Amino acid sequence: MMAAPDILDAPAGRKAALVEAALIWNALFLNDIRIAFRPEAAPVISVVIVSRGARHLLAWTLAKLAGHQAFAGPAFEVILVDNASDAETRTLFDRVDGARILLNPENAGFGPACNQGAAEARGRYVLFLNPDIDLMPGALAALVRTFAEADDVGIVGGRLVFPGGILQEAGAGFQDDPQLTHPAGRGGLDPFAPEASYVRDAGYVSGALLMIEARLFTELGGFDDLFAPAYFEDTDLCARCQQAGRRVVYQPRAIAIHVESGTSVRRADVEALLDRNRVRFRERHGAWLFGQGPRRTGFGPRDDAPFALRVLYVDDRAPHQDLGAGLPRANTIVNAMADLGYAVTVCSVYGEREEPATTYRDLSDRIEVIEPCGREGFRRLVTERAGAYDVLWVSRPPHIRMVCEVLADLGLSPRDVGRARVVFDSESLYALREFVVDALKGRPSPGPSLARATALELRTIAAADRVVCVSPADARLLRRAGVADPVVLGHVQAPHPNPPGFAARRGFVFIGSLAREGEPNIDSLDWFFGQAWDFLRALMPDAHVTIIGAVAPSIAERLTRPGVTVLGRLDEIGPALDAARVALAPTRFAAGLPHKVLETVARGLPSVVTPVLAGQMGWPDGTGYRVHDWHDPRGFAETLAHLHADAAAWTQVQCAGLAQVGRDEDPAAYRAVLRQVCEAPTFP
Repeated sequence: MMAAPDILDAPAGRKAALVEAALIWNALFLNDIRIAFRPEAAPVISVVIVSRGARHLLAWTLAKLAGHQAFAGPAFEVILVDNASDAETRTLFDRVDGARILLNPENAGFGPACNQGAAEARGRYVLFLNPDIDLMPGALAALVRTFAEADDVGIVGGRLVFPGGILQEAGAGFQDDPQLTHPAGRGGLDPFAPEASYVRDAGYVSGALLMIEARLFTELGGFDDLFAPAYFEDTDLCARCQQAGRRVVYQPRAIAIHVESGTSVRRADVEALLDRNRVRFRERHGAWLFGQGPRRTGFGPRDDAPFALRVLYVDDRAPHQDLGAGLPRANTIVNAMADLGYAVTVCSVYGEREEPATTYRDLSDRIEVIEPCGREGFRRLVTERAGAYDVLWVSRPPHIRMVCEVLADLGLSPRDVGRARVVFDSESLYALREFVVDALKGRPSPGPSLARATALELRTIAAADRVVCVSPADARLLRRAGVADPVVLGHVQAPHPNPPGFAARRGFVFIGSLAREGEPNIDSLDWFFGQAWDFLRALMPDAHVTIIGAVAPSIAERLTRPGVTVLGRLDEIGPALDAARVALAPTRFAAGLPHKVLETVARGLPSVVTPVLAGQMGWPDGTGYRVHDWHDPRGFAETLAHLHADAAAWTQVQCAGLAQVGRDEDPAAYRAVLRQVCEAPTFP
């Protein structure tokens, strides 16, 4: 769980940065140190820095930038254009190796000096960088990667943070008001706020950290001298970039500390230039900006993509492939939505806030993730973002009930949130699952109680425009209960192209989340080690089981024993699955579609599963798995041992499973179904 970041107030943060810069300057001279940039024969990036005085911050920026050549990032060159700095500042240049330094006898202004530096550039991309910037690791790679992901990207900017941790800018946009330009998120106390953490189109990005394709910069004529000596030349360039049919993109992974105004003249002179150039910018671009109504890119309601389908997706927590409990399927859905160009906001009901690097480990960085949210958080979200979403997608019956209750309390309906479409995803039928759990624990519910619970659950679900479920079996149940035309949307998984064979593997593996007591995975392992493990060890004294998945410490302690290794959550589980010979899934109760079975079959790892999982998968025995009833623990152990020992049987099961996955798992067909659910017309 990520705690709220500690931040300094703005004056204290700025003072700390200035002190550090002064220390770096003096250390260079006290210790006779040089700032050296490695020569690059074919740089990908040309970093252009325009300086004028402020020697301490310039030394700070160059020293920090030189450190980036030690990272595994794109090759870059440095071009420094000095606009007639004082003699003391210019003494620094004698201590800089490997950079091209252009000395102007007079202050040419920011834009003209940038053009001068760009004319010397050899890289495919030009990065304009202010002389009071500290790039965070990976920022250069993140900027370049953004261009590679779409061929219509023209300019990319990053996440700017004041010294001390206050958010400075997460992209920027326009409003038809006296200020005209509005940096998104400025002054926010959380630099990792959800609204600042996803990739999106912006109206413009700051010239303090602006990357553009070198060829496009030349085609656009560079920065316009109309705005010299400074201010609005970056905004004008972004506007002209968009008018040329190219996008301006905010990339949150390109993080930088920006002191801001570290080299500026008196504030009164700054304001005068801003006022003059704001008028010039509006005269040039006002009709384009506001001729068809208000144009703005705000900070929060995902109005950064006015022509994209905007989706609010409500689920337990940020969905990850390694969490189980239906979340791998949700991960597939929201990533597919992002691939389709939808602007997706994931509203996490129960999840704890994660580190941003963890949140986006397997989620598209175009997805906004808000967590934790809860009932009150959802209330605030729909209140503050009224009219922001085209599609409301709610997963799981408890969340569907919560959403309907909160909206009713606000005097709203689901249609008021999802203006074009309301989608309720049953994910799993909870009433039926709870009935099975109670029966297993010796307290079966009476039939009428199950009927009432099921009717209540389905009545809420059926109120949506579209009802989605995970399997044909669930679709049949929903139809019998009166839900018309439920749409099956399960997982999509590509088969392993060349999985290891029988001889290269050994041992058993279990995958699944083990974070909370009472979940199906916990029950299945408690049953397995309590009922079947001793039988398996009798047949195979050296039998070994590896357990993979997020696990609570108390549960890990309970499961650990001779022959058992609890690895917990792994960032990449592929190698562990490729090393195992047989997966086990002794599930006694479950709902939905067992992603862990699909994942192991697609990986070329045969499994032994219970009938409840085989029924959910809908594939016959021998197709990627062998089936044995948990009521017979000795037989379950014998099936595990036989599959582990018989190379011919194992290979037959593996091949049949991979063939089945290849037939069933079609990403293009999956996206077509998703588009049908979210975009096809609905009729009252």
